[in-house]
Amino acid sequence: MRLIKHNFLNVSIVLVMTFLCNNAYAQDPIATERPTQSIGSLVLPSNSFQFEQGFTYKGDTLELDGFFRLGVSDIGELRLFTYYDSPLVTIGAKVNLLKDKNYRPGIAIRVELTGAKVTDYRLAIMQKLSDQFSATINVGYTDTTYGILAIGYSFANRFGAYIEGYFENDYTQFNTGITYAVNSETQVDINTGLLNFNAGYLTVGFARRFMFKKNE
Repeated sequence: MRLIKHNFLNVSIVLVMTFLCNNAYAQDPIATERPTQSIGSLVLPSNSFQFEQGFTYKGDTLELDGFFRLGVSDIGELRLFTYYDSPLVTIGAKVNLLKDKNYRPGIAIRVELTGAKVTDYRLAIMQKLSDQFSATINVGYTDTTYGILAIGYSFANRFGAYIEGYFENDYTQFNTGITYAVNSETQVDINTGLLNFNAGYLTVGFARRFMFKKNE
């Protein structure tokens, strides 16, 4: 297996230190965009920072990706995504247009840039279906229009599961996974899927949130 070694030691140190840190300002439980392709309507609380780390096995390759989010207001966040073996960095912003409440849907938009070029526009809609089930729909545009549908299910207090489909003109992806909330600030996950019905992958990952100060 070819292992990506770029920055691996530094990343490992950061991950260990993260799990050893305690957070004094826990509030609403952590909400992540791992491990799905879709994004929900939620944004980070203001005065918070969150990173979401993935380890993906495809064939004989291990890919390491880092996703970093900064809550800058009650309705918006700044974002950065990168593969650790790549010089390319994607930056973006996500804005919540309508907060979900009971059975009212949540709506958000996201824009991403790679280099100086806008590379992705996306509309996200999140809908509660019952106390356990929810649905997330994304519609976006890169070089072509795409759509994503995910159905999520929460169970056993800290566990969640989902099934998801991603659809473009000449590309499809189906995946499923499980998440576990270690505490209000930390989540771990595992997911697997098929790319264009002919290539499989397996991903494990985790996410950690830090609050800079308690929001009143």
